Amino acid sequence: MFHLATQLVDADDQLFITQSQQAAELLADAQASRKIPGGILVAFTGRAGAPARRLVGIIKAEVHSGFTREQSAQGMTLKYLKNLLLTAQTKLYKIGLFFEANPEAEGQPADRWNAFIYDETLTLANRDGAAQYFYEGFLGTKFLESSARNTKKFHDLTKNFIRAMHVPEEERIALHNALVAYLKVDQSPTVSIQSFADNYFADPDIRDTYRKHMIASNFPTVAVAKDISDVSSVLRTRKFMFRNHVRLIAPAEGFDDLVKIEAIEGDQDPQGQRPRWTKITVKSDISGQE
Repeated sequence: MFHLATQLVDADDQLFITQSQQAAELLADAQASRKIPGGILVAFTGRAGAPARRLVGIIKAEVHSGFTREQSAQGMTLKYLKNLLLTAQTKLYKIGLFFEANPEAEGQPADRWNAFIYDETLTLANRDGAAQYFYEGFLGTKFLESSARNTKKFHDLTKNFIRAMHVPEEERIALHNALVAYLKVDQSPTVSIQSFADNYFADPDIRDTYRKHMIASNFPTVAVAKDISDVSSVLRTRKFMFRNHVRLIAPAEGFDDLVKIEAIEGDQDPQGQRPRWTKITVKSDISGQE
């Protein structure tokens, strides 16, 4: 899309109409999944800033329906409208903006332009919530790497790996606690695949599988600076959900000193089977209840 944007910014009205149709084709190619909703694509050019800099914008707006009221001689009536877009209340749109921040810069065209995106699902703490098909598949952009983003990515990928491990639940809990301690308590200024694997996975095969999992997920193989600002809220508490809808929430820091969780055999059922239960010991008395 960036190459097309550099053409659109110099196009006259007639050429812009023709070339901007290619943007719709690029978006259609990027929307590979049928789960992605369709919509209307709006392309525009303009200038912004002082001194004025050229820009190219792309909006993907999902359509919806609604009513408008009309006054007639017979009284007030409601009229149903289809294919509404970009109304004051809608949040169903995504924006990509290419801004020529350094028009005098030498080198590649990308050296002159900055890219910006807007997505309702995008937040500072969860940049991965943005639709990847739009910002990467369609616009051809990626987020700038940062220590905070890399640390959150390390946490999320490692947590997913631990969840998928075929190990007893007690070991899984211990590994989750180790991950929290590694990020929040360990005084090392960096995080790395190697150090976590060596310190917390005793089985060489699991260490090797973990490394392959992280590398396949495009996490750097070298140590990266630790910054837990994007994941600090997740590291505050541990949450456990049980199949009978019971929930346990406890502080993540020092979890082993606060709560003990054990898998035990339950009472025998009519078929003679003993289900697996969970024994929870809270190392304190009750201070209140709701």
